[in-house]
Amino acid sequence: MINSYGYIFASSIWAACSDHYIRQFRMYMCDGPDSKGMDDEANRPIKALLTMDDIVTALQKDGERGVTSIAETIDRPASIVHDYLSTLQQLGYVVQNEDNGAYELSFRYLELGGSVRDDVTLYNVAKPEVNALAEKTSSEFVTLSVEQNGMCVALDVVQNDLSISYDFTDGTHFHMHASAVGKAFLAQYSDNRVTEILDRHGMPAHTENTVTERDELEERFERIHESGVSFDHEEYRMGMASVSTVIKDSTGGVLGGLSITGPAHRLREPDVEEEFRKELLSARNIIELNYSSSDATS
Repeated sequence: MINSYGYIFASSIWAACSDHYIRQFRMYMCDGPDSKGMDDEANRPIKALLTMDDIVTALQKDGERGVTSIAETIDRPASIVHDYLSTLQQLGYVVQNEDNGAYELSFRYLELGGSVRDDVTLYNVAKPEVNALAEKTSSEFVTLSVEQNGMCVALDVVQNDLSISYDFTDGTHFHMHASAVGKAFLAQYSDNRVTEILDRHGMPAHTENTVTERDELEERFERIHESGVSFDHEEYRMGMASVSTVIKDSTGGVLGGLSITGPAHRLREPDVEEEFRKELLSARNIIELNYSSSDATS
């Protein structure tokens, strides 16, 4: 049975998580990436939610864990952590292993994430073209991404039967400056917007090839405008390269980005690189036309 503290916490979880975070995602999709408020911080953040986030992050990172282990990681009393976990279990966000008493995240997050994604018009419009493009590649995979709060988010990652298995899945968040699609986004944004994003998240080096200087990044923007596509040559992960382009609405606003990612040695071949560039631009054009049609009929 949940005590009064647990009841209040349960209510705050439901009200804040189910409304605030989903509303923030939908606000981005409706208002676009230049919406204000990216750097807005809560004047009085709810400490209970911050602790909950620490617990969920610990479980996400390390999988099944016991109360004591989590308490040591987040530096909170075990009794408090137990109360949080019991409440999260009551709400269906974690499950407990009956054999050892450890906790792990439930599939409730998959349900929520899938529900949010299914409500995104771009995802539904682009899905057929993303699948078709993936079938045309060999060892590569195709990703539909959006920008949220200055980070790239993989909305849909599609591999074919021949694709090499990568640790890159739906929902993955990644820095913009270190990825082809992120640079494609940034190249479309105003100087103020780019500065806002880079000041917030920095330009950390993911590999020895990552661009970490603003001047060099802006030089890439010029090439992106000229070719219509952006490249990532082992800048996000060694051995992996990407080519990407942005998807826009009828007013020129950035909706998302489409990428082909695969072994770096494959994308170094001029013929392959040019083939992927043409395939991406063709798929992008179809998605933009279909998006405009769906927008006109909605």
